[in-house]
Amino acid sequence: MTKHKWVWAVWEILGILMFLSGFTSGNVVMMVIGVALTFAFTSVFLTSYVESEHRLKKALEVVSAILALGIIVCGYVLTGSFILGVITLLIVAVFFVAFTLSYLLPKIRNKSRGYSQNHLKEM
Repeated sequence: MTKHKWVWAVWEILGILMFLSGFTSGNVVMMVIGVALTFAFTSVFLTSYVESEHRLKKALEVVSAILALGIIVCGYVLTGSFILGVITLLIVAVFFVAFTLSYLLPKIRNKSRGYSQNHLKEM
């Protein structure tokens, strides 16, 4: 992560400006991406820089991240835009890989620990 907090503020402002630009021009895709950027970087900022273990902060992190992903998926469903479809597919692929690895990595670690312990016993 960067050490400069202002970088996240710039991304937040960029998302808001993208939304406003899309709103004035009638471009729904730009509005969807702008709002998603705003919520995504809100989540990143809260996670990275707000040093609190309060439940409200954790809830805001999770809700803003889910909203960012949900807005893109809903935007694709409503508009059928190719670019939002590609982004939706990338999101689904990342979730698939994350859940697969979170399931497989503990099993792989347990096997490697068992192998190393068995190897030490043989010596």
